[in-house]
Amino acid sequence: MLVTRQQMLEEYDLADLILVLSAKAEETFLQAGIAKEKLFRHQRGVDAQRFTPAEKPPDTFRCVFVGSLIERKGVHHLLAAWKRLALKDAELVLVGTVHPEMRRHIARDAGPTVRVPGFVGRVEDAYRSATVHVFPSECEGSAKCTYEAAACGLPQITTREAGDVVQDGLNGIIIPPNDPEALAAAIARLYADRELCRRMGKLGRERVEKNFTWGHFGTRLMEAYQAVLATK
Repeated sequence: MLVTRQQMLEEYDLADLILVLSAKAEETFLQAGIAKEKLFRHQRGVDAQRFTPAEKPPDTFRCVFVGSLIERKGVHHLLAAWKRLALKDAELVLVGTVHPEMRRHIARDAGPTVRVPGFVGRVEDAYRSATVHVFPSECEGSAKCTYEAAACGLPQITTREAGDVVQDGLNGIIIPPNDPEALAAAIARLYADRELCRRMGKLGRERVEKNFTWGHFGTRLMEAYQAVLATK
């Protein structure tokens, strides 16, 4: 049974504390009239032992997208930008289940430099074989793939809507959603500067180790419980 917006707001009103996964997610609660003091920032965690950097970057410049292949995640914009760039010695890999709405975009824009393996069991291998992770989602909250890609030492091109893992100019590039031109420019920038890719990827891994392991997740969760108990 679908939950109505009114029912959700009533649940929020009853809650002592609401865990939100990113700054963008917090904004949506504030816009809905939820008091800021009722919100607690609590990011996801990632298995930093499973998701680790490759020993060396691939010889081919390879962009990987990981997630459901749907328009909401900007995959159609990524395909269009990639086709327009026509980069030499480069490959785009789209990892995830292909939804019906994407089939026409793939048929039109996926040329010989695009691979669509679909769902894969060992997604960490897809990250390790890549140069850059690209995730131009328009509505997300805090995307699990951004944690995984960062743990694998990849620079990322993504949006604020995807969460707070990527810090613009440090461990990746933040672009506006639904902006194929900005997306193409970001890909071209990293294609032209492999040293920048290396530096951003290194900082991404360090950010995970300092903030986003499951140990950090557990610590933040305990802090949330303690915050609630302190008010009782």
